[in-house]
Amino acid sequence: MYVPTHFKVDDPTELRQFMCAHSFATLVTTGPDGSPFATHLPLLVEEDGPGGALCLRSHLARANPHWRHFLATDADTLAVFHGPHALVHADWYDSAPNVPTWNYAVVHAYGHARVIEDLETTRGIAYRLVAQHTPDMRPIPPEYEARLLAAVVTFEIPVVRLEGKHKLNQNKTPADRENVARELAASADEGDRRTAELMRARD
Repeated sequence: MYVPTHFKVDDPTELRQFMCAHSFATLVTTGPDGSPFATHLPLLVEEDGPGGALCLRSHLARANPHWRHFLATDADTLAVFHGPHALVHADWYDSAPNVPTWNYAVVHAYGHARVIEDLETTRGIAYRLVAQHTPDMRPIPPEYEARLLAAVVTFEIPVVRLEGKHKLNQNKTPADRENVARELAASADEGDRRTAELMRARD
């Protein structure tokens, strides 16, 4: 990812918190034919022990061919965590000349995905996803659970590298940044307002 210095975020704690807050990610690998393949899914962002290595975990439908890419020992995997984003109009700046741009925040996590075969580990990951997103889910019958678990492939990605980018007008003057944040904060669009909050948190 292209990351100019003024947009770079490299604090591990901040990156991890961002990933947890925006855990519905895009998972990308390159298939045997060289074509990219993407799946959109929720990921658990977990530390293996206090201060331990960061690991991403989730599952795919067994019918999804994506998991077969994980069987190649040299297969790189990229997980993209998307934060808020917003269009910035050129006439919001005091300075001139300017053109429209887009403010956004993302984190890229890199590693090698590996398939998990153990049923109890698979079950644990599935239920941690449930606890994170729908903790009030009603219990399901054991035979139904067994069918569901048989229909998924669980995986984990030990993270080897993180890249963070918050493109939030840091290359503009304080007055221009405040103008943009004020306009976005007044928007009816939730994404615009969240982008404004992120801009002001970084100032």
